[in-house]
Amino acid sequence: MMDREELLRRFPAHRSKLVAALARLVGVSEAEDLVNETLLRAMAAVEGFRGEAGLGTWLHRIAVNLAYDHLRRQGHDPALPNGVGADLLDIADDDSPDVLEQRQMSACVQKILAALPTAQRQLLIQADVLDQTTAEIARDAGITTGNAKIRLHRARRNLEMALENHCEFHHRDGGVLCCTPKPKTA
Repeated sequence: MMDREELLRRFPAHRSKLVAALARLVGVSEAEDLVNETLLRAMAAVEGFRGEAGLGTWLHRIAVNLAYDHLRRQGHDPALPNGVGADLLDIADDDSPDVLEQRQMSACVQKILAALPTAQRQLLIQADVLDQTTAEIARDAGITTGNAKIRLHRARRNLEMALENHCEFHHRDGGVLCCTPKPKTA
């Protein structure tokens, strides 16, 4: 059983990972505030922490739930938060052809991802954006790890099929991967 003093002692070791995960969901400016709120929520609930999951996993779940609540209050779908991937594209300050194509491709992929069923989007976000393991996803969903693997495989397969149906991929000079929407057939 953990108490508040032990939580306060162990929390700093998890702080940077929580900030990084939340920054991908809500942006850097909001991430710090939500991590602080995560600590407050964890302090209030620490007596109920049974240790069935690791401390990092428990804190991560609290943090992600807070981020989802934050996104809902702002009117966003937590399964596909605004700005997912935008931090990767804002690295360049110019509007070079490569940067523009990367932005267009990101917008295209996000549009296709948004068209997937919510449960599948959620799985893909957990696995590929938040870097959760299938064991963590399974524990959060209350399903077996095998079931989580199957659902994640299906979600990835559906995303791949949707991308193949909608996009033609090619490499530009310098190896930049580009996406061109396929012409619509009647």
